[in-house]
Formats: sequence, C-alpha cells, structure tokens
Amino acid sequence: MEHQSESKICQNCKTSFIIEQEDFNFYEKMKVPAPTWCPECRMARRFLFMNTWNLYRRNCEKCGESTLSMFSEDKPHKVFCLPCWWSDDWDGTEYAINYDPSRSFLEQMKELELRTPWMANTMMYTMNVNSPYCNATGPVKNCYMLFWADYCENSFYSSYLNTLKDSIDCYRVAHSELCYEGTGLNKCYRTFFSEECDSCTDTWFSRACSGLVNCFGCINLRNKNYCIFNEQYSQEDYFKKVKEFDLISHTSLEKIKKDVLVFWSKYPRRFYNGNALNKNVSGDYIYESKNAQNCFMVSGAEDCKFTQFVSIPKAKDCYDNTGWGDGSERIYESTVVGLGASNVKFSNECWPNAMNTEYSIYAIGGCKDIFGCVNLKKKQYCILNKQYSKEEYEKLKEKIIKDMNINTFIDSKNRVYKYGDSLPIELSPFSYNESNAGKFLPITKEKALEQGFTWSEGKVNEYKITAKASDLPDTISYTTDEILNDVFECASCQRAYKFTLGELNLMRRLSLPLPHKCFHCRQEFRFSRSNQARLYDRNYMKCGVDLKTSYNPDNTEIVYCEKCYQQEVY
Repeated sequence: MEHQSESKICQNCKTSFIIEQEDFNFYEKMKVPAPTWCPECRMARRFLFMNTWNLYRRNCEKCGESTLSMFSEDKPHKVFCLPCWWSDDWDGTEYAINYDPSRSFLEQMKELELRTPWMANTMMYTMNVNSPYCNATGPVKNCYMLFWADYCENSFYSSYLNTLKDSIDCYRVAHSELCYEGTGLNKCYRTFFSEECDSCTDTWFSRACSGLVNCFGCINLRNKNYCIFNEQYSQEDYFKKVKEFDLISHTSLEKIKKDVLVFWSKYPRRFYNGNALNKNVSGDYIYESKNAQNCFMVSGAEDCKFTQFVSIPKAKDCYDNTGWGDGSERIYESTVVGLGASNVKFSNECWPNAMNTEYSIYAIGGCKDIFGCVNLKKKQYCILNKQYSKEEYEKLKEKIIKDMNINTFIDSKNRVYKYGDSLPIELSPFSYNESNAGKFLPITKEKALEQGFTWSEGKVNEYKITAKASDLPDTISYTTDEILNDVFECASCQRAYKFTLGELNLMRRLSLPLPHKCFHCRQEFRFSRSNQARLYDRNYMKCGVDLKTSYNPDNTEIVYCEKCYQQEVY
C-alpha cells in the first residue's frame, strides 16, 4: 500500500507533525503502527529512561554492601550491586508474572519492574578494570568518573567517548589521546581547550579545525602548522610566542579562555557540525553517516531517522533510536540498544545481540524472542519473564498485541498507550531532571510536572571543606601529593570536590594546573558549548538561504550554509 504524507496531532504536546511516505514504509517494514507522539516528544520520552550522569549511594539488596547507583535511596526499585547483578545464581525468571488478560499489559510490566532487581549502574561489568566510579560504560580501564564511554583507559571526568586514553575533562571525543578540556574531538593528540577538531596534534584553544599541528587559538583552519589566532608564524617564532602565553599557569589559562571565546565569535560556523564523509544527512554532530535525517550525535548511522547518540558505528535502518549502535540494525523506539542488536522495538538497555525483542528493559546477555521482560538474562521465548515454548510464546504474544489495543494503558494525563506506542513515562524509574531528558531537553520543574513527569529535589552530600580552590598552586610544579588529603570549595558553585592520585599524575604529565572548579561546573560548561537536540528554521547570514539548524536563531552566532562556509575555510 502506497502512503502519502499525513499530518497528525501529537497526543502529548498537541502540536501538528508530519509523517512522510518514507516513514510509513519503515513502519510497515517493522510491522508497527504510525506513532501518536511528535518526534521531539518521542525523543524526550526515550531520554527519560536514561540516567547517565546522576549517581547516588545506596545498599545492595542482595549482599547489603554500599554501592554507587543510578537509583537514589527514595526509589522503590530493588537494586543489586554489580557483582550481585551479574552473578550466575539468578536469571530473572524467578520473578516471572503470569499474563492477566483482564489487566493492561503495560500495567503488568510496571509491576514486574518493582519485583525484579536492577543493575546499580550500567556497565559491562566483566570488561571493567579498576573503574568503579563510572556509569554507562563498556570496556574501560583505570578510569574515574567516566559516563557513556567505551574502550577508554586512564581517563577522568569525561563523557560520551569512544576510545580515549590518558585524558581529562572531555566530551564527545573519539580515538584521541592526551587531551584536556576537549569537546567534539576526533583522532586528536595533545589537543587542549579545543572544540570540534579532527586529526589535530599539539593544538591549543582551537575550534572547527582539521589537520593542525602546533597551532594556537585558531578557527576554521585546515592542514596548517605554526598558526596563532589564524596568523602564520615561522617555527621559531611560533614556539617563542606560545611560550609567552605561559600555559603552565592557571591565571594565564583563565585569561586566554575568555580571549579565545571572543575571537571565535567573530568567525562563521557551519550550519551543522560533522565531517566530509557524510552523505544526505540533517541534524547535528553527525559523522561518517549516510541517509541520516534529523539525527544528533551519531557516528556511522545509515538509513536512520530521529536517531541520537550512536557513539560506536554502525546503526542501520533505525528510527527513534537513542544509542549506541555498535553493529545494530532495525531498531525502533528504543534506548541504549547495541552490540549486534537486531529487530528491537519499544525497549531499553537490551544488549548484546538482542534479537526480536519488544517492550523489554534490561534484557542482557543475548536475549531473543522476548516480550515485556524486565531484568532478564540469557533467555529466549519469555513474556513477563516467564519461560514458554516457541509455539506458546508466539501464540501468547499475538494475543497480547491484540489485547493492548483493547485494554489500553492510560496514564495520569489521559494519554493512551496502545501497541506501537513506546514505554509510558510512568515506567521510567527516573525523574525528569535527573534523566538525560533534563540534560539534553531542559525544562522547568513546573512544566515537567504539568506534563506528568516527576521531579527530584536531589540530595546534597555534606563534606567538610578544608581548603578553597584559590589555595591551589598556580602551576602543577608546586602541587604536592598533600592536596589529595584536602576537600576543596569550588570557585564557582561552592560545592566540595577532591582530587585523585590518577588525576594528579596525569595533570603532571600534561604540565597543566589543577582546576579551580568542581567536576559538575566543568561538565556543565562543556555541555553549554554544544547545541541542544533541536532543529530550528534559520536564515543564513551570508546568502539568505533558509535551512534547518541546531543553532538557535535567538543566539548571536554567525551561521553559514555549507557552500558559504566552505568559501570561508582556510
């Protein structure tokens, strides 16, 4: 059946959105009905099921030991520490529920959520080496405070990473080493205080550059050596001038940071951030992708739409897919599904090699042919964590799908969930402001409550501050191991923070002074340097062409279309 484009009213925000012919083709291929929520509301709903950056202390309900957890103590969910969760003495079928056709299926899933034990924080535990203070990580070694990271070693206080080594305070960085305060770096080495750079070495305070070696304070340059603020120097004069900047001093670095931001603001930005290996893409922070529309922070996305956070290539033939790729395909309305996953719908945290999975949460270890399961390991043909034969499974699954369209789940705001609608927000264990929705689609507490989300007031950990950040030495050479005994007051928010030995040793190796702000303030600054996951209609300043961009038209950046930007690149 050939569909035409169709306008619909979002069940959540009540605004109109368009379902294109190509969208209907995908839904038919996946054997699902068209969505009833608009793309942004669907994205926010998926983000709500992820809490990457907020961690708490609570006790494991199996062994009783204190553990770091995504779940605050006031959450009603049962939480196991990582050794207990990954142990072989349970698989999730112990908590099985018999399907009751007189009740909403999603209501029964909600009940199963509270029966089953949850992973305290999300890690490939067996591949994690000496890196306990991390979350949403794959293989990492000797790392501290990493979030959404894979294949990293000896790195600290960084997020959204793929293969990072010996680096600190990085965000959206891949295949890089010895970097500090980097945002949007790829294949960089010894690159500091820089943004959106590719294949740069010994580069400082630079933005939107590629192939630089020994450059400082540059923007929009390609394949240059010995440039300072976009001006060419001889090799001898370059090193002489850079030495005058006194890059080992905290005071000097803080002044340069301010000067660089002013300098960068004078130059145009490309309407989206990506590289030359893209073909037919729209969105932002897109790399090595093809036919990827309305995508955000993706690498190796192909034939995808409304997709975010593909941190490891590839993701193919996916719609409304939020992380992480790694050879996955045919994923719809799901979050954190990767590592060989295929044909996964309406699910969260299903990996590796999940297959033919629907309405499931934390189905780990290669689960296949499951429906409505929560915290299940290495199983096939399960519904609500109960084991069935293949024939029993297929028959009951078809009945439940029909029942979901009759005995619907209706949430507190009278939004109706039938088969084809993703997991209801009531099934998320996280409040809006502690989830990734609060990070990437921030709204006020009032608006969140009005839309039926919950809100966490948070808990401030009380630590006795023993020193102020202003007490720190101006250079690392005068910093002794004694600072590891102190609790410092952040120069910005006055929260307490400490330093670790690994961090101190790496900063000595980089010859950089210790930061005067806590991890939270440093992280928020890096996030503020990236655009939100929204597209706007914007008139481009040079040629007047109208295109969609993630640069908010209310902001003051100079934004050019692709053609005009290429004419300005040096």
